[in-house]
Amino acid sequence: MQLLQQRQENARRREERDKKLYCQLGWLGGALLAVIVGLTLSKQGKDMTVLLTLAVCAMVLLVAQSFLQPVIDFLRLLHTDGLLDGQMLSLMLKAVGISLISQIAGVICDDAGFCALGKAVKLLSAAAVL
Repeated sequence: MQLLQQRQENARRREERDKKLYCQLGWLGGALLAVIVGLTLSKQGKDMTVLLTLAVCAMVLLVAQSFLQPVIDFLRLLHTDGLLDGQMLSLMLKAVGISLISQIAGVICDDAGFCALGKAVKLLSAAAVL
């Protein structure tokens, strides 16, 4: 009887994981759709394309947060068990956040035609992390 319950619980977990994965793949499809719309809009002007890119990047960051949540939970577990210092954890998460956001901002600047500004954003983020 206990083996049957365990199998049902495992099946339920797999089903939840698969639903989450399908949702995240849906966001990937949305990003690809945005690329197609962006290519269409780029013929009319770069202004709308840059705004579309900003909106899609914001949505992708929200999805990325769901991918990163298990890692953050694991780091918190290490912290509560005393295996990871709280200040070290805080600094590490801030550095990762600054790096991810600045990489996206730099690429958006590059796509908008401001390559020098994109490089400056990346340099500034490296200085901020240090």
